[in-house]
Amino acid sequence: MNFITNFLVSIDQLGNVLAGGNPDNTISSRVGYYTEKYYPEERIPFRWRLFRDIINFTFYPIDGKNHCKEAYFNDAGEEFDPGTSDVAVAILAVLITISCFFIATLLYLLYLLGIVSPKKINRTNKIKQRLRMVEAKLRGIYSELNEYQIQVDNELDEIIDDTQTTLEEIIAKIEGILKLKQRLADFKKAKLNNKNQ
Repeated sequence: MNFITNFLVSIDQLGNVLAGGNPDNTISSRVGYYTEKYYPEERIPFRWRLFRDIINFTFYPIDGKNHCKEAYFNDAGEEFDPGTSDVAVAILAVLITISCFFIATLLYLLYLLGIVSPKKINRTNKIKQRLRMVEAKLRGIYSELNEYQIQVDNELDEIIDDTQTTLEEIIAKIEGILKLKQRLADFKKAKLNNKNQ
């Protein structure tokens, strides 16, 4: 199954390249980038909202309602293509329209037959997987910093500050979750003790 999935993802990435996108991104993650990150919610251009709605509808039978958002989360560390040209967007529109028609027909048939169903996302496992990837990239950067002399310019300084801020926000969020988990455990323990008395 991994071979088939990887093959389909590579075709998707090829389609993204043909429409002027980064070869590391799928069309879905690119659309997710424009609708989740690049534009504020109230300023998302109609074409990107339409692309998102078509793709989300197409993949609902296997991925649920937020296919593009999840695809963006999976590729959030990748480079995207801000400022996509109108020609690239037109090519993207053709690719999405044609491919989604055939994919939706197949997926909804399988859905109606009960062969496929929207998957449930285990958010904890997704976060673990993404944090492992981030850790591996940071370890690679750490090794590179130890091996080579790096000149810190203004851009690198800003990136370091942004990275540090993001890491601090993630740590604070995880610490908050751990404290809540501990409070819940203490509450359950106290409740059990009161019940046993």
